[in-house]
Amino acid sequence: MPAFRTYSATAIALLLGIASCPFGARPLAAQESARAPVPPSKQVNITFEGRVTTLTIDDLLKLPQVTVHVHNPHTNADESYTGPSLSDVLARAGLSATRETEPIILHSSVVATGSDHYFVLYSVTEVEPSFSTGKVIVAIRKFDLPNTEGGIIQLVNTLDTKPSRWIQGLANVNVISVAPTS
Repeated sequence: MPAFRTYSATAIALLLGIASCPFGARPLAAQESARAPVPPSKQVNITFEGRVTTLTIDDLLKLPQVTVHVHNPHTNADESYTGPSLSDVLARAGLSATRETEPIILHSSVVATGSDHYFVLYSVTEVEPSFSTGKVIVAIRKFDLPNTEGGIIQLVNTLDTKPSRWIQGLANVNVISVAPTS
């Protein structure tokens, strides 16, 4: 009977990936994947009102370009990114800022997801220039070169003091609207 318990404990430890790790340490595979580069994205899918609009890098280059200068605490460097504003990308998918769409903008959020499944949340008012002084862009260039370090397409903002809501390898942007309850 004790051999069964030992075998079970070992099997469970192997399944959990902690057999050779000190308590609380991450398995080697998890450590390596934490350092692995984000899979590159070559297009972004925007979902709004049940429709999906796919924009390639060429499509993004055809939109008006914005350059932002930010300090990246992860690299402790000042960086410049260029690409269309997220509001222009949303407009291409059908969410333009007009007097008629103001209620939708006020009651909507954006969930942006990277190719590595990391996701962040923005209020649409944060990304719409008529409501916010900050800039949120879909960066495709870094220092005027193709943005290969950020997974090709990257979401960058000037709103936050930390780049926690930046997305490398931007793959999906979902607009979620909430209707008021009566």
